[in-house]
Amino acid sequence: MASIGFRWLDILEKEFDKAFVELDLTVGEWESEEPDVVFNIRQKLCTLSSCFAQLTHKAQTIFQNSAKIEVSF
Repeated sequence: MASIGFRWLDILEKEFDKAFVELDLTVGEWESEEPDVVFNIRQKLCTLSSCFAQLTHKAQTIFQNSAKIEVSF
């Protein structure tokens, strides 16, 4: 069961990274026209990325603890 969690987390992280890069590139196209707007968007992207990283770290900890419990039974 824990191995499924690790695979799920890996897939989720890859999808997030892909979407994040695509969004950042799209936003970058507006940089010359709206630099202030792009700066604000990039700040929000950084916040979003930080929250996602914290969430995945906590999920990984839960999956690791679950794996340890599974082994002990």
